[in-house]
Amino acid sequence: MSKIIISLFLTGLLFGSGPCIATCGPFLITYIAGTGKGAARGIMLYVLFSLARIAVYVLLSLAIFFLSRIAVENLIGGMYQYVLILGGGFIIIIGLFMALGRRLEFGFWKPLYRVLFEHDKKSIFAVGLIVGLLPCAPLLSILSYIGLVSRTWQSSFLYSLSFGIGTFLSPLILLALVAGLIPRFLSDKKAVYCQVFTFICGLIIIFLGIQLIMRAF
Repeated sequence: MSKIIISLFLTGLLFGSGPCIATCGPFLITYIAGTGKGAARGIMLYVLFSLARIAVYVLLSLAIFFLSRIAVENLIGGMYQYVLILGGGFIIIIGLFMALGRRLEFGFWKPLYRVLFEHDKKSIFAVGLIVGLLPCAPLLSILSYIGLVSRTWQSSFLYSLSFGIGTFLSPLILLALVAGLIPRFLSDKKAVYCQVFTFICGLIIIFLGIQLIMRAF
């Protein structure tokens, strides 16, 4: 068992240094940089995002253990389009609020603005869940392997957790730290620089949300 745990942890490290940066990096880094709440806050948001993904990995591996890969793939396939559309819409809303800032903080939009930015821990956790529910083919293969080699649900839990911890130890941690520092650096120059940077970050996030929706069709 220990050999499998170590090998899955190392596999997670490879994923965290490759595919995870490509799939999660653009949104996560742009979001942290756009909200501009410092390096410590950036690391905390990264941790919450990663915990959400790891939770989904564990649940998917347990589902494969109990139901088989075919059943889980059919389940994911059935809701894949809806997750893409809803997730993309959610990300677009985040981008709009980031780009327009407090100009949307009124009426119907005010409570939503507070949820997404004053309580940004919830929104980043939600995005982590969305990303975790849209696993790539290599990731599904690893989770399927975990389901096959696991003799008990406890071992499946440990294997997927070790893999998830490996993905957590990604260069994204350093990128999240640097992204949190960028707005503070700009604010030391001129407030307008920080506003323009936040606006650009919002536009990038909107673009990423649109791309997610387009994948549904």
